[in-house]
Amino acid sequence: LRNRLLVALATVGAFFLAGFWVARPVLDWLVKRAHVRHIIVTGVPEAFFALIKVDLMLSLIAASPVIFYEAAAFVLPGLTAVERRILFWVAGPGLILFLLGMAGGFWIFVPLVLRVMLDFVGPGIAEYWTLSNYLNFVIYLTVPFGFLAEVPLVAGILTRLDIIHPSLFRRHRRIAIVIAFLIAAAVAPPDALSMLVIGSAIYVAVALYN
Repeated sequence: LRNRLLVALATVGAFFLAGFWVARPVLDWLVKRAHVRHIIVTGVPEAFFALIKVDLMLSLIAASPVIFYEAAAFVLPGLTAVERRILFWVAGPGLILFLLGMAGGFWIFVPLVLRVMLDFVGPGIAEYWTLSNYLNFVIYLTVPFGFLAEVPLVAGILTRLDIIHPSLFRRHRRIAIVIAFLIAAAVAPPDALSMLVIGSAIYVAVALYN
């Protein structure tokens, strides 16, 4: 286990060092894509830590295949033949769905939430966002949609393993609504609209599968 953790950490570290020069154009692109008029920094290290945050996110995404492989190689000897086949099916599609979900969150829901929330800005009030606040907003709204995109895949696996059954959702629909919004409250940015969007999306994804 220690060797596999070291390999995963070393891979993330290597991508982190190599990606520091890529983080700047990515950050510039994110700022240009911002749907706010002014993004400012309020402290000397804020821009530096913003680059670190972008670099770390890119490193984790780039190293995710190695992380998944090391995790799978660790648990594989203790799995049955059926569980091994399911694991192989999950590894590739799961990563693709996660990235597609993050892309959908960034291109669709970030502009939507920003547009609605900024409509409450009244006359005489200027829109100034700090760089760290904007990055946190984007990350907190896109990463949950990455996990959300994997809900049908996870539900299919649990059904295949006879852990859950579609009739369970139909019998406990109200409980499913509460659970969906509790998850949204835990992962969404601290505003009601984001929680409503993510909670509704979680519920709809599970409902469509069932």
